[in-house]
Amino acid sequence: MSSMIMGAAIASVAWICFVPWTKLKELRAQEEHRGRTDPPEADPR
Repeated sequence: MSSMIMGAAIASVAWICFVPWTKLKELRAQEEHRGRTDPPEADPR
């Protein structure tokens, strides 16, 4: 039983780390597609 809880905890931590990383990659791909290569910090606005 405790091994199932430990496995679920590891899976949830991996999910929390993995999902935002894929969203960030998608966001960067969209920005490159629009022709923006500047990082958001360099935005003059």
